[in-house]
Amino acid sequence: MHLSQKVAFNTIAQILAKIISVAFGLALMILLTSHLGRDGYGDYMYILTLVVIFGSFTDWGTATIGVREAAKNPKKQDEILLNVFFIRLFLVCLGALLMIAAGYFLPLKTAHPLLVRQGIFIGSLILMIFALKASFGLIFQTKLQMQKLAMADILASGLVLLLSWFFLKWQFGLTSLILAVLLANIVAVIVAGFLALRIINFKWHFNPVFLKKFLLESLPMGAILLMFTVDNKIDTVMLGSLKGSGAVGVYAVSYRIYDVLILGAAYLMNSLLPVISRYARQQGQVKLRIIYQKSFDVLFLMAIVVLILSFVFAPFIVKFLTQNNFSQFADSVLVLKILSLAIFFSYFNHLTGYTIVGLGKQRSYFSVAFFALGFNVLANLIIIPRLSYYGAALVTVLTEGLVLVITMFFIARFLKITPSLFTFPKTLFQLIKNKGKIF
Repeated sequence: MHLSQKVAFNTIAQILAKIISVAFGLALMILLTSHLGRDGYGDYMYILTLVVIFGSFTDWGTATIGVREAAKNPKKQDEILLNVFFIRLFLVCLGALLMIAAGYFLPLKTAHPLLVRQGIFIGSLILMIFALKASFGLIFQTKLQMQKLAMADILASGLVLLLSWFFLKWQFGLTSLILAVLLANIVAVIVAGFLALRIINFKWHFNPVFLKKFLLESLPMGAILLMFTVDNKIDTVMLGSLKGSGAVGVYAVSYRIYDVLILGAAYLMNSLLPVISRYARQQGQVKLRIIYQKSFDVLFLMAIVVLILSFVFAPFIVKFLTQNNFSQFADSVLVLKILSLAIFFSYFNHLTGYTIVGLGKQRSYFSVAFFALGFNVLANLIIIPRLSYYGAALVTVLTEGLVLVITMFFIARFLKITPSLFTFPKTLFQLIKNKGKIF
């Protein structure tokens, strides 16, 4: 199979699997918003948001750098991946302990603080399971077999829906719904582990030279990912602390849609990262510039479509997801319309971010992440007390826009390329004509 066809197959497989997972996820949202209402749904999403934030700590750049290093050293792929796997197991234990501690110290504006803190404790276990599944995902990503991780994700999302429905039917509380996420992903991890061990030679030995280099490379990347993840999720935590569970519930409906709509860019760039890393050396940068422009063209087409659909159909999307409780979540419509602009910027930020990482310039990228996080936190502190969830959405747009300007300037300086806005029709025609071969 041609390289670009492998990339296309991996991307399409992930997207198709995600469509199924999203269908389960949307059904789950309908179920939860109908039974829990705005405040209960806010508490649920607050807990899972903390899982994502502390999950970025457990990753600490090891996933992205691990894939890059494995792609650059085909003969030592298995050894590299296994060393990375065990490093991540150590980090996830630290992350889970930090999440438990945060559950007791974070201020909460909720009618059920004890239940939320219990949910955070269960969430720390979910964090560990997520990290384990993602570690198996490194193997699939490096081997360009991401469809196998997608199978595990479909299984997990389907089981979450089924277990949540069962617990709600028997009128169990918030903690049981968090437990449903944990149990479903344990099953998914077992499946992912079985599939991963079939494509990797499990002969691990300790490699201190590699680990030292790897950790030095991962340190700035981990800080970057941590800051960008906190940057993406801190508004939800701040809303919970400053405005309460109801505000989180309204914002979470729109932001959940936002998270789904940016997945196309994420999956495309996940599939392209090994390719970018392969051509990162000086002699391969001519090819890399071609890949960058064509990727920009594809992302531009995708971003335009998603922007228009999310803005125009925002009322229908929110009403469909909240059903009979639409009146409680009506403000989510305007929040989603505001976030549609952030989605557009985010598509290109995936391209610039992954390219910078593939080039091995993550140390320089650190300042971008630090600036974005600082701006986001400060802006939210000023705007959320005044505009609540509308302000949080506006800050997201501004942050994504600023990051895009800075990272595109960086790419232009290093790769000596400023992408054209007028080559996408040619790329689209080539994509159709050559059945996915555009690189």
